[in-house]
Amino acid sequence: MNEKDTVLITGVSSGIGRETARLLSERGFRVFGTVRNRPPANSAISGVETVMMDVTDEGSVGNAVQFVLQQTGKIHALINNAGYALAGALEETSIEEARQQFDTNFFGVLRMIQAVLPTMRQQGYGRIVNISSVAGFLPLPYRGMYAASKHALEGYTEALDHEIRQFGIRALLIEPAFTKTEIESHGKAASTVLDVYSKQKQRVAESIQRQIAKGDDPRAVAEVVYRALIAPSPHLRYPVGSGVGLRRLRSFVPERMFDRRFSKQFHLDEATQR
Repeated sequence: MNEKDTVLITGVSSGIGRETARLLSERGFRVFGTVRNRPPANSAISGVETVMMDVTDEGSVGNAVQFVLQQTGKIHALINNAGYALAGALEETSIEEARQQFDTNFFGVLRMIQAVLPTMRQQGYGRIVNISSVAGFLPLPYRGMYAASKHALEGYTEALDHEIRQFGIRALLIEPAFTKTEIESHGKAASTVLDVYSKQKQRVAESIQRQIAKGDDPRAVAEVVYRALIAPSPHLRYPVGSGVGLRRLRSFVPERMFDRRFSKQFHLDEATQR
């Protein structure tokens, strides 16, 4: 990609999306960032053009993409960042809550990609960068539906990448580990609460909060996104920070050993260990 190429990023109101939009703007890209709710006037990101959009609304997605195309004529890169984490045991999670999680984290990505692919095919070039997570290849108890949405995103992106290479387009995955963002405070919780899960769920929540507090800076994730955009021959997956070690751990450590280490990390009951 070159300076002044157009990048469309979803979910730039905070965290990884906001930092990525800022970094790409600083490095010369023309950046359009989407937000679901109108932000305060003093929260604008210098050099980033804000677009109101809801990834769960097909009409809203179409209008946003058409607006960007009217302004620039091309979209060289799409970064799918918008999403949230649903907390709760899987038994506590209703079908409707699961549907809403997937509607944002997975089907929102599909809506965006289907809206921009015709333009990218016509251009003969494009980069689609999907912000996944280590939860896309690891289990995450009490965030299980979030993990399921990221697992689905990983499989979808890999298949998509094979289909669209023929048009000069690549689809890539960024896999951050725990990152210093507000994902927990901006998330949702299952409305049903079962006492049998309460103690273990609380320990896991506390563990997640500690790991977020000492996690990677969003700027580190943004730097990896930048590298993925400008690489002449990009990788399919880009683990970030401690995510590099976690991917290796899952790939090479025997299953029982991984299970014991994972259970210890999240303070799960001994009864869950095999």
